[in-house]
Amino acid sequence: MHSVVALTLLFATTAYAEPDARHVDAIRTAATAYKQWHRVDERPNLAPILCRSPLPADYGAPSHVRMSAAADAPHGRKLYYLWASDKNLYLDGKSELPVGFTIVKESFDAVASKAPPAAPSPAPDEQRELGNLGAPPPIDWMITSKGERLTTGKRKDLYVMTKVGDQPGSDAGWIYGTVAPDGTVTSAGRVANCMGCHVESATHERLFGLPAAPKS
Repeated sequence: MHSVVALTLLFATTAYAEPDARHVDAIRTAATAYKQWHRVDERPNLAPILCRSPLPADYGAPSHVRMSAAADAPHGRKLYYLWASDKNLYLDGKSELPVGFTIVKESFDAVASKAPPAAPSPAPDEQRELGNLGAPPPIDWMITSKGERLTTGKRKDLYVMTKVGDQPGSDAGWIYGTVAPDGTVTSAGRVANCMGCHVESATHERLFGLPAAPKS
């Protein structure tokens, strides 16, 4: 798909400028709404309507936590999930994205773990019978290329991109923002540290796509 390096360069930033007051509300709205969306790599359960025995894939696939490859603070070695207001449009990677389309990176400290937790169980029988369309719980641990076992620790910042169209203070119709765990919008608008990567390296509008899932 798109460049893993480019995606993770979003995390290689330094201090942020004062938030652009014209765009603070849009960033704050995304930070409160994203949990109603979908992680882009999760697959929901299928309703039991096919005339065959169910397969494992019918019961969905969980989202998998990923690691930023950036080495610099404040984002180095952060684990994250990626959410999108329309995950199908995000994964398509070709269609024009509408005004209002938003992605949110939900980040966490990476904490060493001696052993991984048990894998999520398939949907309970009663959920299968009801045709529950929810996705399995996300996988919150991973194994790095060096064999480290890591899991999600303390919640860190949210990193937001939202398409606002031809508005003052936007970057080709996009704005960027960061939100602290306490809900404070710490940057909004044409955030130079984000634009340095997204303007130069993005392959679809200002987006990069999702890297492959890590080992688990």
